[in-house]
Amino acid sequence: MRRAHEAGVVFERHNPRTELEADDIYSRMLDVERISWKGIDECGMDEPVSRAFYDALLKRLTQTGDARIIMAVNDGRDIGFIFGSMAGKIYRGQQFSFDESWAHASIGNVLQAEQIRWLCEEGAVRYDMGPRFGRGMEYKKHWTERLFHMQTWFLVRN
Repeated sequence: MRRAHEAGVVFERHNPRTELEADDIYSRMLDVERISWKGIDECGMDEPVSRAFYDALLKRLTQTGDARIIMAVNDGRDIGFIFGSMAGKIYRGQQFSFDESWAHASIGNVLQAEQIRWLCEEGAVRYDMGPRFGRGMEYKKHWTERLFHMQTWFLVRN
């Protein structure tokens, strides 16, 4: 966090309340996503299905004011973001990404810490990081206290 501060990284908190605000911040998030490892590998939220899902999710969150987004900015340029939402006092992380050229500065870890700071200020009681699987998910083991095993079941009615 000290290195990010010394490099001039600042953090903007966003809680979009209109579709226009949601469109603006989502556009910024997608610009970062495209230069992240996920965007480079074409497996991030800029892919068509994910892009539509997160756009709809963010717009729905404007109705309740539950979105929590932090943008990491350096010299007026977006270099990272973290995005999730509140459900009462529980935060559910959705996505975060950062410019691959900033990987050396641990921007992902700094964004997690900044989000935790904001959530603590709001009195959140839990940070749900979602499923822990797949490429790029190793970071979750450093940030979690408990691991829950999840299963997905499909029920088909005949």
